[in-house]
Amino acid sequence: MTSGSAEGRCVACGTDVPAEAAVCPRCGTSQRMEVCPHCGATAGATRDAELRYRCDVCGGPRVPLGTKKMRRSGKEIGALKRAELARKGRAKNRAAAAFTGVALAGTIGILAIYGLLGVVGVVNPGFGFFLASLLTAGPLAGLVAWLLARSRARGKEIEPALDEAWLSVAADVAAQIKGPVTARALADALPIAESQAEEMLALLEAHEIVRNDGSLTRMRIGASADKPDLAAVEAEVEAEAEAEARAPGVTREKL
Repeated sequence: MTSGSAEGRCVACGTDVPAEAAVCPRCGTSQRMEVCPHCGATAGATRDAELRYRCDVCGGPRVPLGTKKMRRSGKEIGALKRAELARKGRAKNRAAAAFTGVALAGTIGILAIYGLLGVVGVVNPGFGFFLASLLTAGPLAGLVAWLLARSRARGKEIEPALDEAWLSVAADVAAQIKGPVTARALADALPIAESQAEEMLALLEAHEIVRNDGSLTRMRIGASADKPDLAAVEAEVEAEAEAEARAPGVTREKL
């Protein structure tokens, strides 16, 4: 459920704001409070360079609406959860790569120090020490490379999932627009620039949701058959999270 500013006042500082204002002109607080699909908090969403919009509480990706008049079907939740899972997976792999990289650097440093001391004749580390160090450094280097590759792969999953979520909400919005669906109408309903709305309109046409003349090919809002199975979505996300946590070399600490 969406809740705007009460009696035209900011929900945070109490400053008078226009009825359809997305943010407070004084403090910048979002006036479009919605329940976050990730953390469950009723909060606003802030623009983000990568996630487009992120929750003000948990930082998860969100698709806010630009007006209180529009409603969503909820079909975007699954895609948003996949994007958030990929974001967290990337962060975990990056943290694991950094930790492993420190261990690798320490191993190489010890090897270099003992090698230098051996050259000047202070100590005699022996061939066994060097062999053990190399056998340790080699797997660590391989693990760092694997974790970085896995991190990049998880990062590449974010944008397609976000595209799917935004397309779903755009289709919901298109179904509620009176008259032809145009880029201007989409830009007014969603917090995006008109150039972005034109790209979104092209995607709606490519997916045969909107015709070239702006008319709809099918309705989404109110069709119970299109409602997402949230229990199935949660089970899928939890299964992917458990698989991510069981991956070798990935730490399970909370980031």
